[in-house]
Amino acid sequence: MSQTEVCATWDARVRDRICDSMNRLLACFVAVVAMAIVAPASGADKSPNLSGKWTLNKEQSEFARGAPDSLTASITDDGKKIHMAQTMGGPEGDRTTEFNIERGVESVNQMGDMEMRTKLREEGSKLMEDTTFNGPRGTLTRRSVITLSADGKTLTLDAEYTSADGGFHEKIVLDKVD
Repeated sequence: MSQTEVCATWDARVRDRICDSMNRLLACFVAVVAMAIVAPASGADKSPNLSGKWTLNKEQSEFARGAPDSLTASITDDGKKIHMAQTMGGPEGDRTTEFNIERGVESVNQMGDMEMRTKLREEGSKLMEDTTFNGPRGTLTRRSVITLSADGKTLTLDAEYTSADGGFHEKIVLDKVD
């Protein structure tokens, strides 16, 4: 049975919790990948290598719909393309998702029946991000400011979300662990 067929059998509340978890997962993905563009704007001469392991700092993060129990991201970076395997823990257990993104190009990723389109642009030492999530529950947009700490060990995504149902704010903080 495919993931889509399994999801169709769940009641709306379970499906909504999973979609909320998927949105948090995608938000963290964009924050980590954005480091590739933010670091050059802060003074580096060449593109940074994002390879390594990152983890969610729950104490400094602010989630409107509840934080995941855990979040880790393993990244390989060849200077142009980034591959990320991300594991998020929650009430339904751990879920690992893999993404690819290319610097300087609109990023399109698919997770189940949800599509995410992201546009990133530099503004001084900040990265401005506009993302549209399209899925079975409709469209959700996110506008965020992404910043990297001076030491390159903390990444912050400060985001405003809007949908037909209203909006909310989240702040996601990730720490480099290696």
